[in-house]
Amino acid sequence: MTETRRVPYRSSVVSRSTAEQLLASLLFAAVSLSAGCAAEYDEEPRVPRKRVVEKPAPAPTAEPKQQVKESALLRPLYHDDWFGGVTLLGVDEKKLHAVVKLEAHDPPRIAIDTIDLRKAERIDRWEATGDPAERAMRSAAFTPLSGSFEKDLSRYATLVRDLGPWHLRHPLSLPTFAVAPDRDHVLFGSRPTDGTEGDWLFAVTNDGKPRRVDQGLLASYSPVFSPDGTTVAFIGCTSSPCDYGLFLTKMGEDKPRRVAGIQRATAPMWSSSGDSVLAVGGARSQERCLFRLARNAVTPKSLACAKGLEDVSFALDPEGRTAAMAGVRGVPGKQVVDVKWILLADGSTLATHTIDRAVGSSVLSASGLMALPMQRGAVGAVDLISGSSTVIPESEGWFFGFEGARWVGDTLVLLRKVPDKKGFDIVAIDVRKASGRRDEPWL
Repeated sequence: MTETRRVPYRSSVVSRSTAEQLLASLLFAAVSLSAGCAAEYDEEPRVPRKRVVEKPAPAPTAEPKQQVKESALLRPLYHDDWFGGVTLLGVDEKKLHAVVKLEAHDPPRIAIDTIDLRKAERIDRWEATGDPAERAMRSAAFTPLSGSFEKDLSRYATLVRDLGPWHLRHPLSLPTFAVAPDRDHVLFGSRPTDGTEGDWLFAVTNDGKPRRVDQGLLASYSPVFSPDGTTVAFIGCTSSPCDYGLFLTKMGEDKPRRVAGIQRATAPMWSSSGDSVLAVGGARSQERCLFRLARNAVTPKSLACAKGLEDVSFALDPEGRTAAMAGVRGVPGKQVVDVKWILLADGSTLATHTIDRAVGSSVLSASGLMALPMQRGAVGAVDLISGSSTVIPESEGWFFGFEGARWVGDTLVLLRKVPDKKGFDIVAIDVRKASGRRDEPWL
């Protein structure tokens, strides 16, 4: 780990909530459970197809600077024998329920499980096989699993709504789907109704009638509602090949406007107050910037830029105060991730870090801790304030599920595949201790 710049950062003391205390007790308690399912596990967990962000290829591992014992920092909370693709959709922090999507292809089978992490047991399974499962796995459009379209749309919306707040996290990659906090609107992706090629975006309101909200576009992806549920930000294009512009549309008006100067945009997110939308993009081929656009403004403001980096992305902390912008550079075997930690209130850079062996986008806690995927499936823990860090090595398993990872205080809930062991684990990682941060309150 090489820290290149750091400036003082002040934060309120992060107190441990009841949910965090419970998860902490789970973290240091012996938990064992085996819930059985069938089929065949992919050696590397299947990643749903994404339209925008490309994952860098894993590079040969280097020796981690520091290794940690599983018993000290990591405990499995749940185990399942499922063999196939696994996606962490998210975790309900209040109920401590995790929701995972399971996929297998021979024969086609898909299941969405709800896991009670308190009891370490599955409490619900929504499953489909055959043609419904095949359609659900191969398309970005929302398709029913076991009932009518309307019934399954409502069921899925209820399932994912509590995994938010969605305006502060990246949307689900597949299917294209979004829910409003006020429960009045649901967005879903669908094939064009006129028989043409593309991916359209539809809304369903209280009257139950679907209505297209991306008129004039060829394809639309990654929708996210503002906190008040009145405006939607998404990426899309009017022609092929798609240049992935950033669009906003007000519910009820359904006239999307494109944000000027942003191409190849990442999935957007909103500020905590909902007064602005954020995305990484850029018009120049070698430069990518984190942009912020006030809801009623025309021109976005650049908060931070990076040149010569691949797969540039960003993450917001759960309170929406700071962002971590990260990008990959270097050749396979020598890849590093450059990170800028940014205060959103004024766009100032709080710290910059270069993280060895990292390969992907990060997740950021409210207290300035960061976790990110490393080469060969390891996971890195970084204190962005002090620069201290460690690596939970690949010998402890292949860690994945960052797209749905949930912070409970400074503990991160994630997925893990253990070599030569059937199935997968849901695990809790104490990132505070892993990064070397002291337990006492800090400013």
